[in-house]
Formats: sequence, C-alpha cells, structure tokens
Amino acid sequence: MFESKWGLRFFAFILALLLFLSVNNVFGESFSTDRISNDGNKTIKNVPVEVINNNKNLYVSGAPDSVDVELSGPQSKILQAQKIEDYKVTLDVSDASPGEHSVDFQVRGLDKDINYRVYPKEASLSIEKKESRMITVEPNTSPYAVDPNYKIKDESVSPRTVKVVGGKEQLDRIAFAKASYTNDNGISEKTTAQAKVAVFDKNMNKLDVQIVPSSVDLTVDVEPYHKKVKVKVIRKGNPQDGTTISDVSLNKDTIEIYGNRKDLEDIEDITAHVDVNGVSETTNREVKLDLPPGVTHAKPSTVEANIKVN
Repeated sequence: MFESKWGLRFFAFILALLLFLSVNNVFGESFSTDRISNDGNKTIKNVPVEVINNNKNLYVSGAPDSVDVELSGPQSKILQAQKIEDYKVTLDVSDASPGEHSVDFQVRGLDKDINYRVYPKEASLSIEKKESRMITVEPNTSPYAVDPNYKIKDESVSPRTVKVVGGKEQLDRIAFAKASYTNDNGISEKTTAQAKVAVFDKNMNKLDVQIVPSSVDLTVDVEPYHKKVKVKVIRKGNPQDGTTISDVSLNKDTIEIYGNRKDLEDIEDITAHVDVNGVSETTNREVKLDLPPGVTHAKPSTVEANIKVN
C-alpha cells in the first residue's frame, strides 16, 4: 500500500485524524486507562473486627467477630489491598459511656482512592462496668468425637477454674463454662490436649465475655463401646406331658452388649431362648444369649432361667 502515492496519502490522513481526535478529547475518558481501572469492586468475606476501647474499666459486648466489606475503586489498588491486607475493620468506642450503643463500622488503612461499604453497617453494643469472677469448667467431649468402637469412660480438665471478665449483666447470666476440643475426631485411647473454654447461659446461648485462660487441658479416657439392653424370653420345646409351666424368669433383666456404636444404635433388646423341653418340675437352666449381627460379645454371656411348673 505504501508503494503507491494514494496509499501514503491515506495513511497520512488516518494519522492526522487520530491526532485531531486526541487533541480535542473527542472520546473523553471512555478509553482512558484511568477509567478502565476505576471500574473494579470486590467483596471481602469474614474480615475480623477490632474493638477500640481505651477505658480499661468498661467492658464492651455485642461486637461480631467478623463482617463483609465491599471495596470499589481502581482495580489495581483493590487487588493490592487484598494481597497486603493492611486495612482493618474497627468499632471505636473510646469516648462511649456505659449503656446501649449503635456504632458504625470503620475501615482503616485503605488507599484514599478506594471506597468501602461494610455489611452490616453498624453493631449494637452493650457497654458496662467491667467485673470478673472465678468459674468452674466442665469437660465437654462430644460422644461423636470418639471412635465408634469406643465410648467415654472418664474426662477431666486442668485447671478446673478460670477467670471470666465482662459486664455484670453478662456475668449474672452464666450457667455453664465448658471446655471442648477444637479438633476431636476418632479418639480411641486416653488423650490429653488443649481445649477451648466457652461460657453459656441456662439456654446454652454463648456469652460474650473474656476468659482467662481461654484454653485448658482436657483429658478423656475411653473404653470399648457398650450399651445396656433388655433381655427378652422366648420359650422353645414342650414340657413333659401333664406338666404345665406357670412362669419362666431370668436372673438378669438387662445385660451389656459390646460392638460398634452404629451397629448397636437400633438394638433395644436381645433374645434368650429358654428350652423347656421335657421339664417335669421347677428347675433352673443356663441359657446362652442369641446375639444380633454387629454385637461382638455380651456381659454376662449367659443367664440363668428359672422354669416354674404348677
């Protein structure tokens, strides 16, 4: 194209047109790099909340652990904020007095070109005079944290008491302090590990208080899984002719069966088949128990049947 005179003229015209449009800002900011970079927004989930309270005699409760923050502004700066995470979400109650307050969340440390919105916008806080009490801690290991072939035999915590710091209203509601493992799966032997302490009211609502120490040693001892079930009597055979059996009773009404928790879950009783064949007088007989599938063994493994005749 550039080898012809008309080709050179056309190319020169295009260059001149682009120069004219650029000088006169015909396209405005539509194609500017700044405009493109200002179109970004990003919602950051579960950003931790920090309460700023300079009064050591007051206790603040009601603040959430985290909130969601929506950032908008230049994409490059939003990406940088996500990576560096120099910003933080705060609730500033430095000048607040005791009572109930609604306080807006603030995000500090963001670039001046970044705008933000916090969800929720504000927090309902209770500010009270700070008090402290010593509370006894109960061990709280879930049965489902134990291997299905075992069950909890014994559990204990050390230390047994912790200091709970908070407002009087919160402290007056305390009914339980419980220590639970944070990672408690498949316990199959005696185990001692750190357990986090939480404080609850009588309805098992978690209370917003400070606990010192926040963790204790929780020791759990286990034993093979077993449960107590009833023994059901079924007679088999026929007594001697002319003999009537008035009653068949066992020396044990219940026994312990052993096995996997899931296998034993729906078993409520087991059967003792008592053979009365040929019985002519009141007598005792040892009976071996019929164990359902999933039951590894029973204690006792046999029972004694008393067969009464008229």
